[in-house]
Amino acid sequence: EYNVSDSTGNNAIPIIRTINVVDTTAPIITLTGASSITLEGGIDNYQEPGFTAIDNYDNDITDKVDVSGTVDVNTVNTYYITYNVADACGNQATEVIRTIDVVDTTPPLITLNGASNITLNLLDPYIEYGAAVLDNIDGDISDNVIISGSVDVNTVGTYYIKYNITDTNGNVAIEKVRTINVVDTTPPVITIIGDNPATVELGDAYTDAGRTVTDLDTVTNTRTSDVDTDTVGTYTVTYTATDASGNTATATRTVNVVDTTAPVITSSDTF
Repeated sequence: EYNVSDSTGNNAIPIIRTINVVDTTAPIITLTGASSITLEGGIDNYQEPGFTAIDNYDNDITDKVDVSGTVDVNTVNTYYITYNVADACGNQATEVIRTIDVVDTTPPLITLNGASNITLNLLDPYIEYGAAVLDNIDGDISDNVIISGSVDVNTVGTYYIKYNITDTNGNVAIEKVRTINVVDTTPPVITIIGDNPATVELGDAYTDAGRTVTDLDTVTNTRTSDVDTDTVGTYTVTYTATDASGNTATATRTVNVVDTTAPVITSSDTF
């Protein structure tokens, strides 16, 4: 208000200046941490990094910020957290957005059920125990594991069973391999045919009655004998069988050369 009087006491009409103090400045929201965050799905957790809101009139109004939006760390997607606030004079801050990308770059983990190295004897059955598979996003996906390879229990050798899987986001698991060794540790079985011990009369020819050999694999047979039918005594016939895996079996027959024939006396004398 402005007033004045002149020297003769005349008062001027007062003049008033009006000053309006206003607030038209919006608050400013500032994020703490990065405005774009990447999380590994099923492994990382989302923790709000925080924020501040400063106003020219109300000063710190951080506690009045409205935060909205959610993050599902078990589902691959892009999520948005929004931050808004208005000061006491109704000035609305510019909305701030934080972007959270939940991604899946982790391959599934294959764990073999049972041993990774198995030894089977020839003809033993092979039992497939399978594998368990866990994924950070898909969970238990054991039913989807791909098993390849075969085992021939009729043939000595080393066989490999492979386990593979890819999750729904295209991550390929590290291949697991089970090794199966089919071996033959069983020796052949020799069955002697005929008498054991056998008896041969002195001077007669000895004919061996033979033997049978059974085995899981192919067999090489040999026979050795020291029978001398011209000499009374006890002799041995030895049978040996060796299969393709080097397993050896032996069996023996005892042969007794005897003399049970009485002498024949022939007289040429004349009485």
